[in-house]
Amino acid sequence: MDEKEDRQVTETEDDRMFKVLVVHSVLSKDTEKAVELVCRKYNAKPPALRVGGVPKGHKKALGVYSVASNSIAFRDQDQFFSPFVVLHELYHCIRSKSGTHKGTEKNADRFAISYIDEYNRFAKSVSDAIRPPNQRVD
Repeated sequence: MDEKEDRQVTETEDDRMFKVLVVHSVLSKDTEKAVELVCRKYNAKPPALRVGGVPKGHKKALGVYSVASNSIAFRDQDQFFSPFVVLHELYHCIRSKSGTHKGTEKNADRFAISYIDEYNRFAKSVSDAIRPPNQRVD
């Protein structure tokens, strides 16, 4: 089974469109909506969000999830509107429902990338649908 067939078996059209909506929300500068949607889907308490105030020892991090305060601190506004950073930190939030951190960085990256890849596939399908046939784009 190839990757596309495998994706279709494991995800419904609703799942794929949910991912598109979440990424679109972040790109449209509605990060709070994206966080609410993802947390509702995974039955997690939405974290508090703030720009700046990344904890000591994490100054180079783009975002940091705190289990103790159930909050995400983003280094700057660019990160607050970055789908990868938002979804990466949300993965940690979702995996920490029991009060302990259970997610790995690699899995958080995969989670974020799965949303972004779905958004990119959707955007390409829309672009292909509206492009006139046999027209070169340079």
